[in-house]
Amino acid sequence: MAHRWIHSVAILILFVPSLVARADESVEQRTESRSTWCEAIRHESIVRTQPRPLRIQVLRYDLHAPGFELAVVIGDDPDGDGPIEAVLTHPRALARDAGLVAAVNTNPWRMIPPTTDGIRTPYIAGLGCDISGWAVSDGREQSPPQDGHWNVWVDEDGRVRVDERPETRSVRHAAAGFGGLIHRGKIVAAGGQALHPRTAVGIDRLQRWLILVVVDGRQAKVSEGMSLWELAELMMELGCYDAINLDGGGSTIMLLEDDEGHLRLQNRPSDRTGPRPIPVMLGIRRQDDTEGTR
Repeated sequence: MAHRWIHSVAILILFVPSLVARADESVEQRTESRSTWCEAIRHESIVRTQPRPLRIQVLRYDLHAPGFELAVVIGDDPDGDGPIEAVLTHPRALARDAGLVAAVNTNPWRMIPPTTDGIRTPYIAGLGCDISGWAVSDGREQSPPQDGHWNVWVDEDGRVRVDERPETRSVRHAAAGFGGLIHRGKIVAAGGQALHPRTAVGIDRLQRWLILVVVDGRQAKVSEGMSLWELAELMMELGCYDAINLDGGGSTIMLLEDDEGHLRLQNRPSDRTGPRPIPVMLGIRRQDDTEGTR
C-alpha cells in the first residue's frame, strides 16, 4: 500500500522502578511490529506504571532517509504587520493542509485580545494570537526569536539544529518551545515537581535521528504527566544529545498518518473538549509534496 512508510512498535513496560530504564533491569514487555518498505519514521507507544501511570508516544525520524523533510506549519496571519501573528487552527487541519505525515505541537502563544480582569480569552479556532518564540515556515518568518525560548530549526543546507540561540535568521523552518532539557549531552532542565502533559523534541549526537515525544497528563490512573526533569531523563534515555521542552498542557498532541493516508491522533489530549486549536506545528512531510513551492 502506498502509505506504508511507518515502522510501528507498541511497547508495554510494567513495574519499571524509575523513569529511566536501566540495562540490567528485568522488565516485562510486549512488542508488536509490521514490515514496511521504508523506515523513515518509527513510532513507539509506551505504557508505564512507575513512578506513576504514564502513556508516552515516541516518533523517531531518520534525517538521512530520502523522500522526506522536517517542516514547520503556521496558522494564517490575518493582519500582516498587525499584532496577530497567526490564527488558532485545529491541529489535524493545520497538518493535513500542509501535507504533513506526522506532527506535534510546538510554540506557546498569547491570545489577542489578551486576558483582562481575570477572564481568559477562550481557545477557539479562528481567533488570533501572538506566537511566543521563533516561527518560520518555508522561509517566511511569522514570529522572531525571543530570549528564554529554545529552538529547533532547519538551516538553508537542510541541516536540523536543536539549540538555544539560532546561528542565523536565514532558515527554511523554525519553531520554539520553552527551555532546554538536554544540551550537549548534559541535562539542563529546570527543577520543580509539577506534573503536566509534555511535548519535546531532541536530536542524537550524530544528528541522524530526530526524536519527537508527547507524554499525556492530568488523567488520574491513566497518565498523570511528568516533571521537566523527568522529561529530560526520558529524552536522554531515548538517545538525545540535545533536546528542548515544547509547549505542553492541553496543547500536547501527536498526529501520524495511517496506511490509508488519514492523520490519526496518537495520544489523548487533556482538554475534555478534545484537541486544542494551536498556531504552530512541527512535522514531517514528503518532499514531493512541496516541489515548486520554494
